[in-house]
Amino acid sequence: MTTLRSLGAWLRWGGAIVAAVALAALGFVGPHGVARAATTSGSYNQMTGIGLTSSSVTVPWTSGLRDSSNQPLSSSAGQLAPNSDRASASPTGPVSFMYPSFKNLVVTVSQTKDIGHGGVTVKWTGGVPTADLGEPQGNYLQMMECYGDATTGPDPEDCEYGSVGMFGSSNSSLPAYINSREGDLCGPGSANLQNPPRSANGDGTDYGCDPQEGQFPSHLAPCPGVDCSNDLSFSVPFDPVAGSGGSTAYGEQNYNQYFNEFDTDEVQFAPTNSSGDGQLQFETLTANEAPYLGCGQLESGGQPENCWLVIVPRGEYEPNGYKIQSGTTGAPSELQSSPLAASNWAQRIQVHLDFTPLQQDCPLSTPEVQTEGTQMITHAVNSWQLALNQQLNCKFAYEYSATPEGQATTDVTSPGLSSGDGNGLVFTTIPIGSEETRYTTGIPPDLPDIVYAPVAVAAPAFGFNIDEGPGGYDTTPVKLTPALMAKALTQVYRFDLPDYAPAVGDFPGPTWSQNNPKNITFDSEFQGLNPDVAPFSASGVSLAPLEIQDVNALSQQVWQWIDGNPTADSWLDGTPDKSDPVTADPQYVKAKLGKGIADDTFPRLYTGELNLGFDDDSNPPKAEVLGSTDLLPYTLNYDTGASTVVTAVDPGVSDNWNNFNIAPNNSPGYWSTDGPESPGEVFMWTVDDTPDLAAYGLVPAALCSGDGSNGTGSDCVDPSVASVGAALASAKKDSEGLIEVNPAKVPSGAYPLVDVIYAAVNLDQPAANLTDYADFIKYAAGAGQTAGSDPGDLPPGYMPLTSSLKAQANSVVNELLSRAGQHPSSPSGSGGAASSGAVTSDKGSTSVSGSTVGGGASSATTVPSVSPSELDVVPPSAQLAASNTPSISPGAVRDTLVVVVLGGLGSAGAGILLRSGRMPRRRSRRLPPRASP
Repeated sequence: MTTLRSLGAWLRWGGAIVAAVALAALGFVGPHGVARAATTSGSYNQMTGIGLTSSSVTVPWTSGLRDSSNQPLSSSAGQLAPNSDRASASPTGPVSFMYPSFKNLVVTVSQTKDIGHGGVTVKWTGGVPTADLGEPQGNYLQMMECYGDATTGPDPEDCEYGSVGMFGSSNSSLPAYINSREGDLCGPGSANLQNPPRSANGDGTDYGCDPQEGQFPSHLAPCPGVDCSNDLSFSVPFDPVAGSGGSTAYGEQNYNQYFNEFDTDEVQFAPTNSSGDGQLQFETLTANEAPYLGCGQLESGGQPENCWLVIVPRGEYEPNGYKIQSGTTGAPSELQSSPLAASNWAQRIQVHLDFTPLQQDCPLSTPEVQTEGTQMITHAVNSWQLALNQQLNCKFAYEYSATPEGQATTDVTSPGLSSGDGNGLVFTTIPIGSEETRYTTGIPPDLPDIVYAPVAVAAPAFGFNIDEGPGGYDTTPVKLTPALMAKALTQVYRFDLPDYAPAVGDFPGPTWSQNNPKNITFDSEFQGLNPDVAPFSASGVSLAPLEIQDVNALSQQVWQWIDGNPTADSWLDGTPDKSDPVTADPQYVKAKLGKGIADDTFPRLYTGELNLGFDDDSNPPKAEVLGSTDLLPYTLNYDTGASTVVTAVDPGVSDNWNNFNIAPNNSPGYWSTDGPESPGEVFMWTVDDTPDLAAYGLVPAALCSGDGSNGTGSDCVDPSVASVGAALASAKKDSEGLIEVNPAKVPSGAYPLVDVIYAAVNLDQPAANLTDYADFIKYAAGAGQTAGSDPGDLPPGYMPLTSSLKAQANSVVNELLSRAGQHPSSPSGSGGAASSGAVTSDKGSTSVSGSTVGGGASSATTVPSVSPSELDVVPPSAQLAASNTPSISPGAVRDTLVVVVLGGLGSAGAGILLRSGRMPRRRSRRLPPRASP
């Protein structure tokens, strides 16, 4: 099937647009939890969040029924397959014939406490290998998130499961019920291996009727499904959590009002590899994303709703005793029954998940101290402000919004600050106003006195979700070279071109592309560097990375890394690489991306289009033309990019034109939404940052300094505290005294993309504002540098500040307090007295420790020396897990951001109606200045 990544048939979800857009906008400025993937060694990587947390649990199937403390249930009351029977050498239970497939299964969940919206790693060993014949057969796992306060765990009615379309069109022969909440009741007889009973409706024994289901009256009526009646079939309803406003729903047509294939986190097919192992990232949803589960929502007693991860292993037996012929083809070769059927449900492993409580907002009347800036700081600031706001007891609230660089410059230099209005602190990785110098017409603003306090260190990165065939989830970092990234970002692969669509008609694409690979996995350079990644053969699928459209220095860093490699640089400018047969896109060559100032965005320059050429007089005309921005839509932000990749929900459309779809221009007819990528056919990645990759547990790429033309890319380094610290030690001062890492000039073993994030404060503010900002920086550079998940900790994805960076931050604190008329003091836990001096910008010059220097003189600010002890970051005793930060009542900045997002979406058409992590958009190059509140 030809897949066209596009802004798609978004209006499918009609009336939900307003709610979805609001959720996406506020979800971005609001908090998300943190999660990490598990590694074989169990080691912990602070920069990626990869490693086991102290709340991880390892659960053998033989004791898989766990209580709310994740201890094995001792009572067998009401259980068809209790732990005691599972562990018995001679089990006697009515479903014990299924046990041999699961008796050696052991599941590890990387995190069970302080859960927020993110991803936890589920890893298993001891399973029976899944037969790979292009469709689900037997011997796999199914997973779902459930709620339930009972110590014995949730009921199947309490679980989010049963969305249609999760397997994609490549699995058109999907069995009837393994993805549903319905199934067949049995005729006379109990489970029997030699003579299984038939279905009550006359279906054969291979349809897997369940003899145990007739005892549950709530599963029998009402039952609106096809061939569904009290004596033929059963239907497990979905019961929304109490207080959510929902009512019991039977049948997919009813419960899709609560969840569907685009916003669910259910896993309908998780294969086990030939070694009996498997791994995947399971997305965890809070009540913000899944209100009808309510996870993290406070109940009447003040405790958060109890929620669970339920894992249902599937073997080769149906509930009636029928054994499928796994590894063969034909009707009897695959399981047919739902995991919610009583006999299958009895085999479950249930793990309790402690969600961080979703706190209530401060009252709307609460005064706010505004901050804003780079989205890279989002996770850290959300953690810090939660701790500070709790300490303040809503006396006032620190408020943060992610905004573009130009908006931050406008706000922090606003004349209104002198009277106490506006945002007097913004987070930035570059000097305020310097974004204007990237353009020939740009004029740097006339700056007031601004001080810069380092508060965090993070890194741009590339995150992958690869799940191919029997090998399952790939945990090996993909190796990328500058040359590969140059190709991935410039539409040279045929499936990245909208007019290459041979499955639709005579659309061969441009002549220059005829000999280019179909996608990056067929590139000989990629194959040489990544022999463990099989070529992704799904027909027509674009494997271009998800990217944001924002103009920013982080995107520019990626291009600087590319341009710093001679081979990639010359290829971008049209000089062919004799060792690389891939032809450059002439329209990108014309842009000269390898010359002059590095670009600061990811442009869509190819102008070819796919035009079906319909002859009709509809008004508005049919939207049969697809261009590059439709094929390769931009994602809203780094958080949405990571969330989209971990859930593998393809934001594009297929080549299947549907006259009943509504196009973004409201005309009848449009391409069908492609939706979730099929299990075993997942390959998605994103240009992102380490905090968001760590939040969702994506596998970051290893960046190589060599050109990789012979498949041997040299010095391939993935992000870690050690590799980021090595790059930081090579940093130089820019014209304003801020330290910058040149990605093309880092030493061996250093990760090339590194940023120090500064809190920039305008000194022309009332004393009260300066004091509030000093308190914030004091906390951020002190207690806020403790790695962990509690409110106020430094989340994964950030390297703790070095002692010299802490000292610079302390100097800014002292400067702010001095300006406010208070006696400055060294902040507690800040790493010693401030000795490096505050970095102060005064209309283009830099003042350090009382002496003014210009042009980034060598005496400006101290480049951090990184000692080995500072690189030794280990997990704290507290859970290194998600901390879901409560939102504070929306202030002027957040309100403005919502308006901007809504405006941007309005100009782009409709938005794909998914959770906050799944909304592509187009946006203008510059955002308008925000009016002072």
